[in-house]
Amino acid sequence: MSSEKSLVLAELPTYIDAVERLTKTGEGPFDGSRLEAVIVDVDGTLYRQDSLRAGMIKRLIRAHLTSLRLGMRTFQILRAYRKEQEHLRTLTPSGNVADLQLQHVCEQTGHDVNTVRSCVERWMENEPLELLPSALHPCLVDFLDFVSGRGLKLAVFSDYPAARKLQAMGIANYFQVVVSAQDLDVQEFKPSPRGLEVTLQRLGVEPSQAVYIGDRPEVDGEAARRAGMRCVIVGRSRYERHGEWMGVRTFEELKTRLFD
Repeated sequence: MSSEKSLVLAELPTYIDAVERLTKTGEGPFDGSRLEAVIVDVDGTLYRQDSLRAGMIKRLIRAHLTSLRLGMRTFQILRAYRKEQEHLRTLTPSGNVADLQLQHVCEQTGHDVNTVRSCVERWMENEPLELLPSALHPCLVDFLDFVSGRGLKLAVFSDYPAARKLQAMGIANYFQVVVSAQDLDVQEFKPSPRGLEVTLQRLGVEPSQAVYIGDRPEVDGEAARRAGMRCVIVGRSRYERHGEWMGVRTFEELKTRLFD
Protein backbone atom coordinates (compact mmCIF):
# COMPACT_ATOMS: atom_id res chain seq x y z
CA MET A 1 0.00 0.00 0.00
CA SER A 2 1.36 3.44 -0.93
CA SER A 3 2.17 5.99 1.75
CA GLU A 4 -0.44 8.34 0.27
CA LYS A 5 -3.20 5.70 0.56
CA SER A 6 -2.10 4.88 4.10
CA LEU A 7 -2.35 8.55 5.05
CA VAL A 8 -5.85 8.83 3.59
CA LEU A 9 -7.02 5.71 5.45
CA ALA A 10 -5.47 6.96 8.70
CA GLU A 11 -7.34 10.24 8.42
CA LEU A 12 -10.65 8.71 7.30
CA PRO A 13 -12.21 8.48 10.81
CA THR A 14 -11.30 12.12 11.49
CA TYR A 15 -12.73 13.13 8.12
CA ILE A 16 -16.03 11.33 8.79
CA ASP A 17 -16.26 12.97 12.23
CA ALA A 18 -15.61 16.39 10.68
CA VAL A 19 -18.32 15.89 8.05
CA GLU A 20 -20.81 14.91 10.76
CA ARG A 21 -19.99 18.01 12.81
CA LEU A 22 -20.30 20.30 9.80
CA THR A 23 -23.63 18.72 8.90
CA LYS A 24 -24.98 19.21 12.40
CA THR A 25 -23.69 22.75 12.93
CA GLY A 26 -24.04 24.08 9.41
CA GLU A 27 -20.51 25.47 9.57
CA GLY A 28 -18.64 25.76 6.31
CA PRO A 29 -15.07 26.65 5.41
CA PHE A 30 -13.57 30.00 6.31
CA ASP A 31 -14.77 32.82 4.08
CA GLY A 32 -11.60 34.68 3.13
CA SER A 33 -13.61 37.48 1.52
CA ARG A 34 -14.65 38.66 5.00
CA LEU A 35 -11.12 38.79 6.39
CA GLU A 36 -9.40 42.08 7.03
CA ALA A 37 -6.56 40.84 9.23
CA VAL A 38 -4.47 37.76 9.93
CA ILE A 39 -2.88 37.46 13.37
CA VAL A 40 -0.19 34.85 13.98
CA ASP A 41 1.48 33.23 16.95
CA VAL A 42 5.28 32.85 16.75
CA ASP A 43 6.79 29.98 18.73
CA GLY A 44 5.94 26.66 17.12
CA THR A 45 3.79 28.36 14.50
CA LEU A 46 6.16 30.34 12.28
CA TYR A 47 9.06 27.96 12.73
CA ARG A 48 9.54 24.23 13.33
CA GLN A 49 9.83 23.76 17.06
CA ASP A 50 11.49 20.33 16.79
CA SER A 51 14.22 21.69 14.54
CA LEU A 52 14.97 24.59 16.86
CA ARG A 53 15.00 22.40 19.98
CA ALA A 54 17.44 19.96 18.39
CA GLY A 55 19.81 22.81 17.58
CA MET A 56 19.47 24.31 21.06
CA ILE A 57 20.18 20.99 22.79
CA LYS A 58 23.44 20.73 20.84
CA ARG A 59 24.40 24.25 21.86
CA LEU A 60 23.55 23.61 25.50
CA ILE A 61 25.64 20.44 25.59
CA ARG A 62 28.65 22.09 23.91
CA ALA A 63 28.49 25.07 26.27
CA HIS A 64 28.56 22.88 29.38
CA LEU A 65 30.99 20.10 28.43
CA THR A 66 33.55 21.36 30.92
CA SER A 67 31.11 22.09 33.74
CA LEU A 68 28.44 19.50 34.49
CA ARG A 69 27.32 21.42 37.56
CA LEU A 70 26.70 24.59 35.56
CA GLY A 71 24.87 22.57 32.92
CA MET A 72 22.56 21.01 35.48
CA ARG A 73 21.79 24.45 36.88
CA THR A 74 20.97 25.77 33.42
CA PHE A 75 18.65 22.86 32.62
CA GLN A 76 16.98 23.22 36.03
CA ILE A 77 16.26 26.91 35.48
CA LEU A 78 14.99 26.49 31.92
CA ARG A 79 12.75 23.58 32.88
CA ALA A 80 11.29 25.54 35.81
CA TYR A 81 10.79 28.61 33.61
CA ARG A 82 8.78 26.71 30.99
CA LYS A 83 6.78 24.90 33.66
CA GLU A 84 5.96 28.18 35.39
CA GLN A 85 4.61 29.65 32.16
CA GLU A 86 2.14 26.78 31.89
CA HIS A 87 1.14 27.37 35.51
CA LEU A 88 0.60 31.09 34.93
CA ARG A 89 -1.71 30.27 32.01
CA THR A 90 -4.21 29.00 34.56
CA LEU A 91 -4.16 32.22 36.61
CA THR A 92 -5.11 35.87 36.27
CA PRO A 93 -1.89 37.39 37.61
CA SER A 94 -1.74 40.73 39.36
CA GLY A 95 1.33 42.71 38.46
CA ASN A 96 4.02 42.21 35.85
CA VAL A 97 3.83 38.66 34.46
CA ALA A 98 7.50 38.62 33.41
CA ASP A 99 8.66 39.57 36.91
CA LEU A 100 6.19 37.15 38.48
CA GLN A 101 7.49 34.28 36.35
CA LEU A 102 11.09 35.06 37.31
CA GLN A 103 10.15 35.36 40.98
CA HIS A 104 8.42 31.98 41.03
CA VAL A 105 11.36 30.30 39.27
CA CYS A 106 13.74 31.77 41.86
CA GLU A 107 11.57 30.38 44.64
CA GLN A 108 11.40 26.93 43.04
CA THR A 109 15.10 26.59 42.16
CA GLY A 110 16.75 28.55 44.99
CA HIS A 111 18.72 30.72 42.57
CA ASP A 112 18.82 34.52 42.73
CA VAL A 113 16.96 36.66 40.22
CA ASN A 114 20.10 37.81 38.38
CA THR A 115 21.19 34.20 37.79
CA VAL A 116 17.75 33.20 36.54
CA ARG A 117 17.35 36.29 34.35
CA SER A 118 20.79 35.84 32.81
CA CYS A 119 20.09 32.19 32.02
CA VAL A 120 16.71 32.96 30.45
CA GLU A 121 18.06 35.86 28.41
CA ARG A 122 20.90 33.80 26.98
CA TRP A 123 19.18 30.49 26.31
CA MET A 124 15.60 31.54 25.55
CA GLU A 125 16.05 34.97 24.01
CA ASN A 126 19.51 35.25 22.43
CA GLU A 127 20.93 31.84 21.49
CA PRO A 128 17.89 30.72 19.45
CA LEU A 129 18.06 33.73 17.12
CA GLU A 130 20.81 32.32 14.88
CA LEU A 131 18.88 29.06 14.46
CA LEU A 132 15.52 30.55 13.54
CA PRO A 133 16.11 31.20 9.80
CA SER A 134 16.86 27.52 9.12
CA ALA A 135 13.84 26.42 11.17
CA LEU A 136 11.34 28.61 9.31
CA HIS A 137 8.23 26.75 8.16
CA PRO A 138 8.25 25.99 4.42
CA CYS A 139 5.97 28.26 2.37
CA LEU A 140 5.63 30.77 5.25
CA VAL A 141 7.12 33.67 3.28
CA ASP A 142 4.95 32.82 0.27
CA PHE A 143 1.91 32.87 2.56
CA LEU A 144 2.86 36.25 4.03
CA ASP A 145 3.48 37.65 0.53
CA PHE A 146 0.09 36.36 -0.58
CA VAL A 147 -1.79 37.78 2.42
CA SER A 148 -0.13 41.19 2.25
CA GLY A 149 -0.66 41.23 -1.52
CA ARG A 150 -4.40 40.93 -0.93
CA GLY A 151 -4.29 44.06 1.21
CA LEU A 152 -4.94 42.31 4.52
CA LYS A 153 -3.37 43.54 7.73
CA LEU A 154 -0.84 41.26 9.40
CA ALA A 155 -0.10 41.15 13.12
CA VAL A 156 1.63 39.02 15.73
CA PHE A 157 0.44 38.05 19.17
CA SER A 158 2.82 35.88 21.18
CA ASP A 159 3.27 35.06 24.84
CA TYR A 160 6.83 36.40 24.67
CA PRO A 161 8.31 39.51 22.98
CA ALA A 162 8.63 38.69 19.28
CA ALA A 163 10.32 41.65 17.59
CA ARG A 164 13.87 40.22 17.65
CA LYS A 165 12.66 36.80 16.51
CA LEU A 166 10.83 38.33 13.56
CA GLN A 167 13.95 40.28 12.62
CA ALA A 168 16.08 37.14 12.86
CA MET A 169 13.67 35.28 10.57
CA GLY A 170 13.71 38.16 8.09
CA ILE A 171 9.93 38.70 8.19
CA ALA A 172 9.51 41.68 10.54
CA ASN A 173 8.47 44.06 7.76
CA TYR A 174 5.31 42.08 7.03
CA PHE A 175 3.64 42.96 10.34
CA GLN A 176 1.90 46.22 11.19
CA VAL A 177 1.31 45.29 14.84
CA VAL A 178 3.36 43.12 17.22
CA VAL A 179 1.95 42.37 20.67
CA SER A 180 3.14 40.12 23.49
CA ALA A 181 1.60 38.97 26.75
CA GLN A 182 4.31 40.95 28.53
CA ASP A 183 3.10 44.28 27.10
CA LEU A 184 1.87 46.63 29.83
CA ASP A 185 -1.69 46.64 28.47
CA VAL A 186 -1.86 42.81 28.29
CA GLN A 187 -0.09 41.09 31.22
CA GLU A 188 -1.88 37.76 30.76
CA PHE A 189 -0.72 34.59 29.01
CA LYS A 190 -2.93 32.71 26.60
CA PRO A 191 -5.54 31.25 26.72
CA SER A 192 -6.62 34.59 28.16
CA PRO A 193 -8.14 36.57 25.28
CA ARG A 194 -6.62 39.84 26.50
CA GLY A 195 -3.65 39.82 24.10
CA LEU A 196 -5.82 39.15 21.06
CA GLU A 197 -8.25 41.85 22.15
CA VAL A 198 -5.40 44.37 22.37
CA THR A 199 -4.08 43.24 18.98
CA LEU A 200 -7.51 43.69 17.38
CA GLN A 201 -7.82 47.15 18.92
CA ARG A 202 -4.44 48.21 17.55
CA LEU A 203 -5.36 46.86 14.11
CA GLY A 204 -8.76 48.54 14.20
CA VAL A 205 -10.70 45.42 13.20
CA GLU A 206 -13.51 43.40 14.74
CA PRO A 207 -13.03 39.80 15.91
CA SER A 208 -15.24 38.52 13.09
CA GLN A 209 -12.90 40.19 10.56
CA ALA A 210 -9.75 38.41 11.72
CA VAL A 211 -8.31 34.92 12.07
CA TYR A 212 -5.65 33.73 14.52
CA ILE A 213 -3.00 31.25 13.37
CA GLY A 214 -1.43 29.12 16.11
CA ASP A 215 -0.11 25.65 16.89
CA ARG A 216 -1.79 24.66 20.20
CA PRO A 217 -5.57 24.12 20.26
CA GLU A 218 -5.81 24.27 24.06
CA VAL A 219 -3.91 27.58 24.13
CA ASP A 220 -4.23 29.40 20.79
CA GLY A 221 -7.60 27.91 19.85
CA GLU A 222 -9.06 28.64 23.27
CA ALA A 223 -7.70 32.21 23.33
CA ALA A 224 -9.27 32.86 19.93
CA ARG A 225 -12.59 31.37 21.05
CA ARG A 226 -12.70 33.62 24.10
CA ALA A 227 -11.87 36.63 21.92
CA GLY A 228 -14.71 35.75 19.52
CA MET A 229 -12.33 34.91 16.66
CA ARG A 230 -11.83 32.02 14.28
CA CYS A 231 -8.57 30.09 14.57
CA VAL A 232 -6.40 27.82 12.43
CA ILE A 233 -4.01 25.33 14.04
CA VAL A 234 -0.92 24.63 11.91
CA GLY A 235 0.49 21.12 11.88
CA ARG A 236 -2.82 19.32 12.38
CA SER A 237 -4.92 17.17 10.08
CA ARG A 238 -6.85 19.14 7.48
CA TYR A 239 -9.98 17.26 8.58
CA GLU A 240 -9.75 18.37 12.19
CA ARG A 241 -12.25 21.04 13.16
CA HIS A 242 -13.34 21.76 16.71
CA GLY A 243 -15.70 24.64 17.34
CA GLU A 244 -13.73 27.76 16.58
CA TRP A 245 -10.62 26.21 15.02
CA MET A 246 -9.70 24.08 12.07
CA GLY A 247 -6.48 22.21 11.30
CA VAL A 248 -4.05 22.55 8.41
CA ARG A 249 -0.75 20.79 7.86
CA THR A 250 1.16 23.55 6.04
CA PHE A 251 1.01 27.24 5.20
CA GLU A 252 0.45 26.32 1.56
CA GLU A 253 -2.66 24.41 2.59
CA LEU A 254 -3.68 27.31 4.83
CA LYS A 255 -3.61 29.68 1.87
CA THR A 256 -5.88 27.34 -0.06
CA ARG A 257 -8.30 26.80 2.81
CA LEU A 258 -8.66 30.50 3.58
CA PHE A 259 -8.84 32.01 0.15
CA ASP A 260 -9.73 29.45 -2.55
